[in-house]
Amino acid sequence: MQLKKSKTNNPLEIYQGNIKSFFKEFKKIFNEEKIYLIVDENTIQHIDYLEENFSVTSTHLKLESGEKNKTFNSVLKIWDFLNRNNVKSSDLLIILGGGMLTDLAGFAASTYKRGIEFIYLPTTLLAMADASIGGKTGFNYQFLKNNIGTFTIPKAVFLDTKFLATLPKIEIDSGIAEVYKHSIIGDVDLWNYLKVNSKELDLDYIVKSSKNLKLEIVSKDPYEKNIRKKLNFGHTIGHAIESYLLDSNAPTLHGFAIAKGMIIESFIAKKENLLSENYFQEIKTVLSNKFKSYLNFKIDSKAITKLILSDKKNTKSTINFSLPTKIGEVTINHEIELKKVESYLLEFLQND
Repeated sequence: MQLKKSKTNNPLEIYQGNIKSFFKEFKKIFNEEKIYLIVDENTIQHIDYLEENFSVTSTHLKLESGEKNKTFNSVLKIWDFLNRNNVKSSDLLIILGGGMLTDLAGFAASTYKRGIEFIYLPTTLLAMADASIGGKTGFNYQFLKNNIGTFTIPKAVFLDTKFLATLPKIEIDSGIAEVYKHSIIGDVDLWNYLKVNSKELDLDYIVKSSKNLKLEIVSKDPYEKNIRKKLNFGHTIGHAIESYLLDSNAPTLHGFAIAKGMIIESFIAKKENLLSENYFQEIKTVLSNKFKSYLNFKIDSKAITKLILSDKKNTKSTINFSLPTKIGEVTINHEIELKKVESYLLEFLQND
């Protein structure tokens, strides 16, 4: 695949291709100072591949992988690494990993010495299609998903889908959940493609489609004041499910919590007369069939409701949702009374 730069008003530079094609662009960014690298136990294997193709040597820090390690303790490890090596603003930090690592290390970089330059080399579908794009960084605090974070744009993002060949199927499937979300909020063609080709996907195509849709949204609303809230579809309930399962010592991957969140929030949209029964059934059927082997977790409606209230978008009496009105269209700022949300959630779970 040829190197392609995304066209957007957003200052974020995103390139999709293979790592060899990124060399010239990387050299424009790299100013001959030192390279530092954050990896985890899954991506440390790619260091040689990166260094050979970028013609650099680096000093690296390896972190433990998994959502359970997306904590302040891991942030401290990154700060200690940067401080111990006396990393300067003229140096460059490369973050090589999935969505957990890009969020976590991006936050650490954005706050160390009031911010140092960093680039993302995402290695999972979730990170390529979603997490590395848009400038959100953060970590989980007291089991609350991304409770602490910043908006910080990396110097660049390089997307090489060859990294995905090393991933287990479960990681690919988790990432595809966010691709389905993008299709529901604004890309009917992508939705139809996913329905027809769910077993054999062109990963370059779905990364490109997801990337372009998210870029279009965040370039218009970088700080989530308006239309960027569309990207929260499935996440109000999904993040609560993810936090609940993490706190219950039965964690699930992010995408699967979001898949369940999208089904439940589509049900809420139906109950609020925003979404027709036919559209709800289509969303529920497609997502349930795609992710059925991953959605057998048990959740408690009261605990989920309590966690939803921890979301900064909500108040003590209302929950703010982004809800679909049809496939390809999601509307924002639906304030629903807490008691109604509790009732809808209980009704769904009793019949699920």
